[in-house]
Amino acid sequence: MANRAVPQRPNGQTPGKICQFKLVLLGESSVGKSSLVLRFVKGQFHEYQESTIGAAFLTQTIHLNDVAVKFEIWDTAGQERYHSLAPMYYRGAQAAIVVYDITNQDTFERAKNWVKELQRQATPGIVIALAGNKLDLNNMRSVQTDESQTYAYENGLLFMETSAKTSANVTEIFKAIGKN
Repeated sequence: MANRAVPQRPNGQTPGKICQFKLVLLGESSVGKSSLVLRFVKGQFHEYQESTIGAAFLTQTIHLNDVAVKFEIWDTAGQERYHSLAPMYYRGAQAAIVVYDITNQDTFERAKNWVKELQRQATPGIVIALAGNKLDLNNMRSVQTDESQTYAYENGLLFMETSAKTSANVTEIFKAIGKN
């Protein structure tokens, strides 16, 4: 058996390992799931994003220290009629981001239901992040940060408030998931 040369980077270091994560985004319609993914993957934001039908699939690779982390992202539709399809997307997922809109208390309450469902039915050990989206609309806030933080802490979730519009904490939430 021939020895294979280990590829080297231009800086002389050998490349690190590659980790793949199946990640699903869950949450109610219009909370900004697709906008978060579009900002993370393509660096774009569209003021009027069309509703997702079924689910969309995107990938993005980031580097954390010497590890390439490839996210295989399933962006699910938020409309109630698609709720029954969600298990098909979160089955086998290593991570989930449950998104709510900080200006809409009802979406936060529904996010709690998604968290419960994931804790009951998803892969054991799944990393769950709670994202309070639309931070750019802070002046219209109806869900207080401390309420969400407390809920996340009590349920073992990662938590960040994000804005797909301004890109606040978008990359950071994915990096936090990649480190877990």
